[in-house]
Amino acid sequence: MELIVVCLIIMIGILLFYIVLLHEELKNTSKEIEVIKNAKSNSLIHTKYNLKSTNQIINQINNFIKQTKELEHSYDKKDKELKKMMINISHDLRTPLTSALGYIDMILKSNLSEEEKQKELKVIEERLKKLEELIHSFFEFSQVVSGSQIPEMESINLNLVLEEAIVNFYEDFEKQNRKIILNCDEKKLIITANKLLLMRIFDNLIGNSYKHSTSNLEINVNVEDKIKISFENTLEQKVDISRIFDEFYTVDISRTKGRYRFRVSNCKRVYRAIRWQNLC
Repeated sequence: MELIVVCLIIMIGILLFYIVLLHEELKNTSKEIEVIKNAKSNSLIHTKYNLKSTNQIINQINNFIKQTKELEHSYDKKDKELKKMMINISHDLRTPLTSALGYIDMILKSNLSEEEKQKELKVIEERLKKLEELIHSFFEFSQVVSGSQIPEMESINLNLVLEEAIVNFYEDFEKQNRKIILNCDEKKLIITANKLLLMRIFDNLIGNSYKHSTSNLEINVNVEDKIKISFENTLEQKVDISRIFDEFYTVDISRTKGRYRFRVSNCKRVYRAIRWQNLC
């Protein structure tokens, strides 16, 4: 009987000791959580007594802290990139507006002939159309990002969209003795996409190649299990490859060249030239 009592006392003692350790472990965990919360520290919670019953909880808390910190870092990164993008957009919107106001001021303060005024008014019209296009693009972008507008999908001929994008820059490349080389074995590739957004993707890729390189642009369309389109040219600026697919990543270069548009009057001539070269 005495042996049983002794055993019970020992067990109770061990249990009380374990409860004390458990209480201290939880108390220490609570303190560390408070420190991490108030100091916005990147540290994690450390176990004091390495108790099996609390290790799992501490590991789960640490995983939650890691995920929260990753989200905070991602948010801060996106916030900085968004602010930078807003500055760039503000610059892009201000440039054609400032130019148009400059021409208006010149017309008002100069003794220009009627013919000269018409020429300057034509330039002002082009600048304002550019401004209207930028504002419209920014509005559409904000709707897509906010999720308030879902792009409409339709069946389109990928080749024709790509050729149309090439036409927009064909003459600009020609003026610099550069070429746009399109390699595509298929004559008709039907895909489901939004034509306007796809055209803007191609337009941006070709436009960036024109503005930030002096080499030819080679476009390859490969059709296997999936359609793959590659745009290849020689870069003149250093690019952080790890960030190349970030939504708002831009290279810090001069932004004075602007966007080049192809004159509609020459579309048919260049389009025939492209077809004559058997481009798709």
